[in-house]
Amino acid sequence: MKISPKPYRVGIIGAGPAGATLAALLAKEGVDAVFFDDGKRPEMVVGESLIPRLVTVFRRMGIEDEVAKLGTYKPGVTWIFDENDALELSFTAMRGVLPTYAYNVPRKPFDDLVHETAVKSGARFIPCTVKLETGRTERGELVPRLAAETLALVPDWNGRQPDLLVDASGRRRLFAKLLGISARLGQRKDVSHFAHYENCVMPKPAGQTIITRLKHGWSWRIPLLHALSIGVVVDKEHAKKYGSTPEEQLEAMIDQNKPLAEAGMNRRRITPVTTYANYQLISDQGHGEGWVSVGDAYGFVDPMLSPGLCMAMTSAEMLADAIAQNRPEQWDVAFQDYLAWFRENLKAWQELVDIFYGGQIFALQRTGTDMARRFPGKISMVMQRHFEKNISGMAGGGLTTHPYSRNLLRFMTRFGIYGHEPADFAIA
Repeated sequence: MKISPKPYRVGIIGAGPAGATLAALLAKEGVDAVFFDDGKRPEMVVGESLIPRLVTVFRRMGIEDEVAKLGTYKPGVTWIFDENDALELSFTAMRGVLPTYAYNVPRKPFDDLVHETAVKSGARFIPCTVKLETGRTERGELVPRLAAETLALVPDWNGRQPDLLVDASGRRRLFAKLLGISARLGQRKDVSHFAHYENCVMPKPAGQTIITRLKHGWSWRIPLLHALSIGVVVDKEHAKKYGSTPEEQLEAMIDQNKPLAEAGMNRRRITPVTTYANYQLISDQGHGEGWVSVGDAYGFVDPMLSPGLCMAMTSAEMLADAIAQNRPEQWDVAFQDYLAWFRENLKAWQELVDIFYGGQIFALQRTGTDMARRFPGKISMVMQRHFEKNISGMAGGGLTTHPYSRNLLRFMTRFGIYGHEPADFAIA
């Protein structure tokens, strides 16, 4: 295996998209990147609908052509907020900001592709259950360490700890649990059920992801190459009203929502129903002397607008740059900047998601439609396109933290809604 001429070694705990992306990008820079994973991962993984910001990461990694082959071209997203009305956003509104498309992908082949890319780039993969222990720095700071039996799996490290340990363990948050680091949790405590189906009516335009508001939650329809991924996200207690098992609950919610029922009238489920907990979290600490977190191990937000995989891989990209473009003695400051960027992105995503949950975005859309009818013409059309470009740019990951876009949305949802109550469109 290629051993880096660089004077530092990075151990990455976790081989999901965040860990593998980080390993790939570091290896390309000549860093001795070793990533560990026990391979325990569910067959079905959420996060199949991607956003345009990720296309820029794929291009940097040199894998967009492979992603396109295993995925489905995604031109935009449609939100159905009642049976007769919808908000359709096309990613073409992001021209000049981001790529004007994204992809929907089956996660296992996609994750395998990212993993293989890391290995081909020169990173070393060690399949194992990592053993961790705590240590103390000279200043008395509690830090994570690799146990001797794990260090022995990398013989050329000669039993020495790597210069940097990275927690890419996802929601397991291994370092945070080891060190007793607390986190700020979001308010929603939902449950998500999803499965893949054949013989469904596929969304139009081809590849479009469909989000449908339910009585006590929302659903997704994600078109893949050979199936339609259908999932529901609802309050845990409300889900019990639809049955006693995940299968009963998912099927009943599909049947009792008109848009879902019509799309799945002749559906045939071809995978087991997979269940996830839906919650939001940001760790109170993301790095210390000799360690740092990336992806879900640091924080994640509600999946409604598909930010999860984007934040996992873009945070890996940002962290790779912080590591490779700075000397080890500069990492502390670089990691502070990286985590400030990460926190701001998570907060911005959650703010955007909350506006959808609260119904403001749909009440605003209704207001805009009313205004266009009353005052047709070029001015109304320009205003609508300008607003859609900013909303699309935020939902696509390019303008999520952009001050102008965020302030425009805040202003419009506060002062631009007339004749409609956001509560009428809220997701309970």
